[in-house]
Amino acid sequence: MLTDPGRALLARWIYVLVKVDERFIVPYTPQRWAAVTRDPGYGADFAPLLERFLCALTQGDWPPGSYYPGGWYRQLSARGEDPVRVATAPEALERFHLEEVVVDRDGRWLVGDKAIEGRVLQHFLRNLHFDGELARYVIRYRMEQHFETRYLHHRSPPIRVRRVGLDGGVVTLLLNTGREEPLRPETLRMDEAERLYCAVGADDVPAWFEEPARWELLKDADHRDGGWVLTVGGRELSAPLDAPWPYADALPA
Repeated sequence: MLTDPGRALLARWIYVLVKVDERFIVPYTPQRWAAVTRDPGYGADFAPLLERFLCALTQGDWPPGSYYPGGWYRQLSARGEDPVRVATAPEALERFHLEEVVVDRDGRWLVGDKAIEGRVLQHFLRNLHFDGELARYVIRYRMEQHFETRYLHHRSPPIRVRRVGLDGGVVTLLLNTGREEPLRPETLRMDEAERLYCAVGADDVPAWFEEPARWELLKDADHRDGGWVLTVGGRELSAPLDAPWPYADALPA
């Protein structure tokens, strides 16, 4: 269950991250909020500051991305200022903001106007996870003293099927994350633009077939009854021409 401020912020692709037990969490559910308030690194004066921080972000025209109120709290404490009384002024919040990580409609990864490519992109893909509680993708990897955490703004599925391997009746998917897994034919979907998808991983998130992989499956396909039937290794696999199962961008109930 999402808190009201959390739901509003997620809808705007804004993530407030608080370090708890060496990991950064988004306190948008009652359970996560409770974890923050129990953390010994924060005094009783942090909860009201965090609440005002969340409310300020929901009410202002703040840009998407990640905000880190814990850093602000520690700076105030170090200067002897009272976090309960300090104003949540724009310049205070902006100092603890990082630009959003975007996966655009063509599958390109961006931070602001800068493309994420090469080794950095591969590092992000290897450390890509799905936060089922928030229904959002997150990059999480170990730094020297803590876990670095960045949530995504995905305009298309960040996971792609790069190639398919055909061995008899078994189809193996090679993903852009570097993982391989067998295709589950019952999860194949095709949208109105004839983009092909399937579910991957334990969380059943959508993976978008890149053109070489799509062609490999569709080259022996027949159009029947408003959908496609794919012939792979002598087997017929159904891929209905229908909207893919709900994307992982809908807010949880």
